Amino acid sequence: MTLFAENESPVRLSFSMENVARQVAEKVLELENCPYECQISLLLTDGTEVQRLNSEYRGIDRETDVLSFPLIEFASPSDFAPLEEDDEAFDPESGELMLGDIVINAARMLEQAEDYGHSVKREFAFLVAHSLYHLLGYDHMTPEEEAVMQEKQEKTLKLLGITREASDADTVRERFLEKKRVVIKIGSSSLTHPETGKIDLIKLEILVRELADLRMRGREVVLVTSGAVATGRDALQMMNTKLNLAMKQACASVGQARLMMLYQKLFSEYNQICSQVLLTKDIMLNDSARRNARNTFNELLSLGVIPVVNENDTVGTDEISNLTVFGDNDTLSAVVAALIDADLLILLSDIDGLYTDDPHKNPDARFIHVVEKLDDRLLSMGKESTGSRVGTGGMATKLSAARIATGAGADMVIASGEDFHVIHRIINGEPYGTVFLENAEEKDYLLEYLKVPAAGDADDKS
Repeated sequence: MTLFAENESPVRLSFSMENVARQVAEKVLELENCPYECQISLLLTDGTEVQRLNSEYRGIDRETDVLSFPLIEFASPSDFAPLEEDDEAFDPESGELMLGDIVINAARMLEQAEDYGHSVKREFAFLVAHSLYHLLGYDHMTPEEEAVMQEKQEKTLKLLGITREASDADTVRERFLEKKRVVIKIGSSSLTHPETGKIDLIKLEILVRELADLRMRGREVVLVTSGAVATGRDALQMMNTKLNLAMKQACASVGQARLMMLYQKLFSEYNQICSQVLLTKDIMLNDSARRNARNTFNELLSLGVIPVVNENDTVGTDEISNLTVFGDNDTLSAVVAALIDADLLILLSDIDGLYTDDPHKNPDARFIHVVEKLDDRLLSMGKESTGSRVGTGGMATKLSAARIATGAGADMVIASGEDFHVIHRIINGEPYGTVFLENAEEKDYLLEYLKVPAAGDADDKS
């Protein structure tokens, strides 16, 4: 699909207009079973221009919320069959079906968002969906047919996670574009091939490109990475060997060096500098060491460096002291986010987000778009399980991480790491994953956590 999107209004949106419009258009065309690639033009403009277009093309001398100018005429809504014989309906160069033009009144869009209590993103998406259905022939309808179209519009937005119930999440997501210091945690299951447990080099390259692009956009980026043990097992030919603690630490030692070599090579291709930071929990327990760690992070970030963080699995072991290990990289990433006063923490692994129950076992489990405050009921949803054989972190560790990060003043997102392109989509405010809202008044969760013995070991972190 080709979408020509332009903002000629004085309104500056906190989300990507083109990305949201594209999502809505693709979903509408999918629901309407459109067999063609399509071409659509979208203009966001001021009320004066909308009134001029109304007067010139429709004989109406007033502003409206939105205008749609179809380039083809449907005999009935979404009846694509007759178009096969209509060559003028298709762009001669691209072969795409030319649906028409959409013009949105920016000022009216803002007014309606406020009047209805919606986020601006939700109102924009609604107007795009409404106009697209008109371009597809849903026009001049009876009240009953109009109700059907409205139901289709709501279904479109709901499938995209842009619903009235999720408007709080939409508003929060819009602010992600303003986040300056971001910590991103990647689970081992997201970095490895599920068939072999070996590092997925294609995904690793996509990850590095996404993080490099964030740096290009002026963000400060910290990566908390797993994969050291998996990389070491591969190098030492121990993929099918049951590892004891000493073996795991040996694999971590070999794997960490190899993993950093990969990161250095890939980041250098995008003219980015990365550094290695290995932490243990006892560093965080020592006031002086914790202060030095914070100063080091701040200096690295001020120099434009991307710190690559992992737990020092080679020396951190609960057999030495039950306070020296974090146990999982979900918790480690939350501690890092709290340490450096990050604005946003993104956890990517094999989990889409938070559900009311296990969706694999309960088909009625509902996805939770936004969590305003973690309570005992939500914490009880965390299951001590993970779908991966190479990781240790399940939903329980992610909820524990959420308490630490949000208590330190950072918003947090749990999303799937199946496709690392999701990183820029989250930053752009698109509806991926579950958002946990910052709750800085509960900042004591970090110190509370640091005093509790960990239950982890030197295995790779999910």
